[in-house]
Amino acid sequence: MTVGSRFTAAPPVVRGAFWMVCAAASFTIMTTLVRKMAGEIHPFEIGFVRVVTNLVLMLPFAFRAWSGLFRSTNHKAYALRGVIGFVFVMTYFPGAGMIPVPESQALVFTSPLWATLLAVLFLGEVLRLRRTLALLVGFAGALIILRPGFAEISLGAILVLIAALANASSNVIVRHTTQSDHPDKVVLFLMLYVTPMMAIPAALVWQTPTWEQLAYMIAIGVFATFNQRFLSRAFQAAPATAVLPFDFFRLPFAALIGYLVFAELPDGWVWIGGGVIFASSVYIAHREAVAHRRRRDAATGEA
Repeated sequence: MTVGSRFTAAPPVVRGAFWMVCAAASFTIMTTLVRKMAGEIHPFEIGFVRVVTNLVLMLPFAFRAWSGLFRSTNHKAYALRGVIGFVFVMTYFPGAGMIPVPESQALVFTSPLWATLLAVLFLGEVLRLRRTLALLVGFAGALIILRPGFAEISLGAILVLIAALANASSNVIVRHTTQSDHPDKVVLFLMLYVTPMMAIPAALVWQTPTWEQLAYMIAIGVFATFNQRFLSRAFQAAPATAVLPFDFFRLPFAALIGYLVFAELPDGWVWIGGGVIFASSVYIAHREAVAHRRRRDAATGEA
């Protein structure tokens, strides 16, 4: 039995966990490269090269699936995710260039909290007491990291929080679209929408990069593509409650890479706040899964 067949035969949770760890590592490496390049190249230009690289890397899939590429019931969702992806690049790339890598990764943990809040505001979901308390605890974790009144809240941190909100919205759409479309199609359509939008701000700040700078920016796009493909596969393989805990690997990844590249060590507040946010997110995902099972069982009983 080959490695590929063994992996395919593994339980869904194992496969989902593997993809989520890979996604966390890829996103952290991408962020490190963004921070390294932000002092030399404008983040909007970095973001544009990133999405162009994404698009080019997805072209082989597009050619293989050309006959049925545009057959989908999710085109409105793809268009919406394109706008959200544009907001993410416009906020995360500048923000990640301003603050330490572990801090940006810890703040990105707020994405599931934002997703819960969005579901209440726009989908009419009802928050019970436990999930409400978990939501409050999670945002308290963000305050532990930011420490308003005790430390100056940087523009970079604010931009990363906005990006986390955009990321939450995007992940909700990913979970919906991967139920009927191939994960690579989900990634491809994101790039088809985001690339022309990013061309406008990039043109306003464009400077011709050196070959070395171009290589770094292409690497950012490569790891961003890995992150998108790994994340889509994680959500397709197993429920969010099963794979979400493995996203915490991004914090130790960030601490290690941040130390090796920038000689930066995250302070205790980042670890504490990140842990609080993460625990809250996992608990909320668990409660959502419980509520979903109850609704499903109730509907089955009525049928």
